[in-house]
Amino acid sequence: MRCVIVNRAKLKAQAFCAHCSQPIADSYIREIGSRLIYCDFHCYSVALENSVLTRAYPPLALGARTGRS
Repeated sequence: MRCVIVNRAKLKAQAFCAHCSQPIADSYIREIGSRLIYCDFHCYSVALENSVLTRAYPPLALGARTGRS
């Protein structure tokens, strides 16, 4: 995933971090593909790790058999 670091910029409306839900200050990280906003690089990296883990293990469909008896 790619991101942009934004410094000294004001958003038009109050925004919150996509990971920790803290209010966004005048510096933040915006993910290019999804346009999600993160308060700092730490929140972005944790969210990125979680999304990779989620994509690696997709949830089973309801009622799907796992092959176990």
